[in-house]
Amino acid sequence: MRSSRIALGAVGLAIVAVVLFVVVARPFDTPERQVDAFLAATAAGDEARALDAWEVFSGGIHPLPALVARRTELTRELAAKRVGTTHVVRSIEWWRTCCEPGPTNDPANAGLARVHVSATDPGGAPYELVFEVFVKKLTWWGDAGGETVRDWTLYEVHRATEACVFPSSAYGCGR
Repeated sequence: MRSSRIALGAVGLAIVAVVLFVVVARPFDTPERQVDAFLAATAAGDEARALDAWEVFSGGIHPLPALVARRTELTRELAAKRVGTTHVVRSIEWWRTCCEPGPTNDPANAGLARVHVSATDPGGAPYELVFEVFVKKLTWWGDAGGETVRDWTLYEVHRATEACVFPSSAYGCGR
């Protein structure tokens, strides 16, 4: 009798854990949280933590040398200047990443969030940045594939005046 109560308690605990993950943890997986993590690190002058927040995608022709160089140089500059002490998300462009990549008005079916941010350093100097935040595996089938967990990942940051280089021109990026 005692062992069945323990087993029942374990099953109940497992159900509660799954519900908490779905209701509490998943909603925190957002593109904005990826931006916040990177800018919190640069604002603190922590280049290593900022580099950890900006992942390098490896697959196919990646990582591209231009992207690796941008990651190193821009992160070093932003951390040295402590950019991100304040920042505001100006807009988010949502993109489909399966089948025919392109802009979408449906964030639920987007695999790319192009996040436009205005950030400042401690002296108030402005920095207009764009964060390319993709689902971890790049392709997002959304409703068509019954997908629910995105695992948003920061794969590129660039100045608003520069073109993205990751992953390809299919997403409006130059090389």
